[in-house]
Amino acid sequence: MLQGCASSTKPLAAVNVPANLIEPCPALSPLNGSTGADILPWAVGVIEKYNDCARRHSALVKAIQ
Repeated sequence: MLQGCASSTKPLAAVNVPANLIEPCPALSPLNGSTGADILPWAVGVIEKYNDCARRHSALVKAIQ
């Protein structure tokens, strides 16, 4: 009689995700200035933050698969 309540799907396995993988990506700094001396360091910082966030996102995806 209880067969209709039986679950046919497997329960999800608990995944222990490292804390650094579930942190939000850092906010980008505002661009202050319009010269090359202002833009170049800002752009390098944006690229570093993006690459770090992309690495953590990729590691998180691999951890939960």
